[in-house]
Amino acid sequence: MTFAAGHKIGVYRIIRLLGEGGMGAVYEVEHEQLGVHYALKSFTLEDGHVDVLKNKFLTEGKILARLHDPHLVRVFDLNFDETTGTPYFVMDLVLAGDGRPRTLFDVKTAELDEECVLGWFTELASAIDYIHGQGIVHRDIKLGNVLLSSDGHVVLSDFGISRLFSERLRSDVKAVNTIVSEATTATRLVMGTQGYMAPEVARGEEATPAADSYSLGVMFVYLLTGIWYEPGSKVFKLLETLEYRWIDVLPRLLSENPAERPTNLSELVETLKSAPAAEQEKEEAPKAPPRRKRRVVLAFAVAAVLIAAVAGYFASSRRLAPPATNDFASSHRPEPPATNDFDAAFSPDGIYEAPQQ
Repeated sequence: MTFAAGHKIGVYRIIRLLGEGGMGAVYEVEHEQLGVHYALKSFTLEDGHVDVLKNKFLTEGKILARLHDPHLVRVFDLNFDETTGTPYFVMDLVLAGDGRPRTLFDVKTAELDEECVLGWFTELASAIDYIHGQGIVHRDIKLGNVLLSSDGHVVLSDFGISRLFSERLRSDVKAVNTIVSEATTATRLVMGTQGYMAPEVARGEEATPAADSYSLGVMFVYLLTGIWYEPGSKVFKLLETLEYRWIDVLPRLLSENPAERPTNLSELVETLKSAPAAEQEKEEAPKAPPRRKRRVVLAFAVAAVLIAAVAGYFASSRRLAPPATNDFASSHRPEPPATNDFDAAFSPDGIYEAPQQ
């Protein structure tokens, strides 16, 4: 269920719809007494695992209300619409400089300054380390869940499918396990977004902080190269050519073995900041003309490199746009894979079910 502009939910008047996602719609609203504008997220799912996901929606609001970090959205209110009984929560309104909601999914990688990308990595690393320290795995870190503020900073949002591994926090917010039992078999809801999801999570294993590290690595491979990461691809060859400092970080985040992935992300920031940039390391290479900014290069701008280093990648697969669905910027949901190794099936809410191991 969605609401029209002017509709009242509690003390909030809807100004406009900002976007819709798998479980909810997000609106810009105005507090009638204070005149302050917020973002209001309402639960909209009407089929699929409604009861389980409604509980997770409410849990999301309770979690965010307990978190305090400059790069996480804050929740101020959680309640139910008196007319429809629809649950909602009220949070920070994060808009870009043009007054519209934008995420990292909306940026053009060809126009990015590498130092800007490093700044975003620094901010997200700090925020993710913080939530892990609070006993939370986000489970859906992706371009579409990272909001851009008017001053160019990033804010991580959408904790709707997060996992609590802190028993104290789980008790405080009265979280429920996302297990669904059927007549013939038990299934686990494998929560995340296809393409960003760590391999072990896609197999139905428990999500740990290492799964968030993997998703972060997928994001930043794309932001730095314009290429969507796939296991086994030769995109790291391109990183070696373009940005030497990142080659010491991203392959570690994207390790197939979760035990090998770093979970203290702030340490990676120090590694990146202390590492020399590509031009400094390649002393024997001709020096490029001075530039005010060093741009991150898209794949099509380095065709010669890709022909030599990534030919196998293009021969075996087509370039994919990142499958980022989110509540703020995009209504696109990636199609499920035609086949998979564990006979998974997608439910209407886009979360697929894998047999428990």
